[in-house]
Amino acid sequence: MEKAKEMPIRIKRVMELTGYSHSYIYKLVHWRKLPCHKPTNGRLYFLESEIAEFLNQGKRSADYELSKMADAMLNGEAAFKKNRS
Repeated sequence: MEKAKEMPIRIKRVMELTGYSHSYIYKLVHWRKLPCHKPTNGRLYFLESEIAEFLNQGKRSADYELSKMADAMLNGEAAFKKNRS
């Protein structure tokens, strides 16, 4: 979705999307970990696409993915680079 046309969402919707508490969301904003928008009225607004991107940042590789990368590393650097992309 294009950010310019995307409707902003409020903290309650962010709580539903993330499962985080109200206070934890404010902490993430304070630590500049969670992207938000704060127009002149002082309220926080978020874009759903930015929240989804934030949640996808924390992807951890599964065992089988790690095993594939280790095998690629052992079989040669070129294969390792190919599997990482």
